[in-house]
Amino acid sequence: MSRPAAPSLSLGELAQVAKAQLRGDGRFLVKGVAPLEEAGPQDLSFYQPPRSPQILRETRAGALILREQEVGLYGGHALISSNPYASFARVLQHLYPVTRPVPGVEAGAWVASDARVHPGACIEAGVRVAAGAIVEDGCWLETGVVLGAGVRLGAGCHLFPGVKVYAGCEIGPDCTIHANAVIGADGFGFAPDGDAYVKIPHIGGVRIGRGVEIGANSCIDRGVMADTVIGDGVKIDNLVQIGHNVTVGEHTVIAGQTGVSGSTTIGAHCRIGGQVGFAGHIRIADGCIIAGQSAITHDLRTPGVYSGVLPARPVRRWRRLVARFDALEEFAQRFKQWEKTAAARASAHREESDD
Repeated sequence: MSRPAAPSLSLGELAQVAKAQLRGDGRFLVKGVAPLEEAGPQDLSFYQPPRSPQILRETRAGALILREQEVGLYGGHALISSNPYASFARVLQHLYPVTRPVPGVEAGAWVASDARVHPGACIEAGVRVAAGAIVEDGCWLETGVVLGAGVRLGAGCHLFPGVKVYAGCEIGPDCTIHANAVIGADGFGFAPDGDAYVKIPHIGGVRIGRGVEIGANSCIDRGVMADTVIGDGVKIDNLVQIGHNVTVGEHTVIAGQTGVSGSTTIGAHCRIGGQVGFAGHIRIADGCIIAGQSAITHDLRTPGVYSGVLPARPVRRWRRLVARFDALEEFAQRFKQWEKTAAARASAHREESDD
């Protein structure tokens, strides 16, 4: 696969961009970036564990971003960073900046007469902006985007094709929402009434903070009475479902196909793997790390790494199994004590036999 051409820059210039320490010739010209296995003599790449350090002896890359601990394993030019991945990301942003189109409203877009669209925004053909919506400076709405009545879009947002934002939702500055994501649909709220269900109106909204990124085909439901809230800097992968009245704390990251049931609160700076399922009305502490495919059915009150999922069983059997799981630690301790007692008795018996 061909990559877009990058401008040639000296390693010294890129050291400043990467926030890294230069080792080698700062005049060395970087003409491209590539994975370690494919990089050539004029390419820049990066190394970070847990990859095997053997690759550092095998790569043909002319320059690498790597940690101080691995510098001695590589003979080429280097940029030394405590976080090579983040440094490499800064370099990529610098070499391949997003080119925004010329501001203006293209023919074929429909903008309500009382909507407020900043002259610095770009509205492509096929976009629909409903009554009372506000689109701030630097926003880019690609074909097929729909903003409902009263939506507010902060400065510098980029909405990819087909994004739908329902009425009354608010998105902060510098957010990126990928294709076909839906913000503000009704949550799954139905009150049982005999053999039928009564739909619960969702009169809340969705509030999204600054610098949030939401992946393609993800859905964030509006609240029933209060808002669903996504904090600053949150990163959400593709195909994620966020239920009504959920709160996600700032700078939490959520991987693909995760589902968060209604009224759950997820703390700040959490890292959540793919296909994690959250029960409703639970609280997750700040700083929790949850492994992929885990089932979270109760509060996690302290930061830590969590993992675990078991197949479904008939509920009565499942409850008995859970009770036994809870008793396993006590049983293990009793078993260890039994082993010690048995060993002591065996030793005493041997001593008596020797006598």
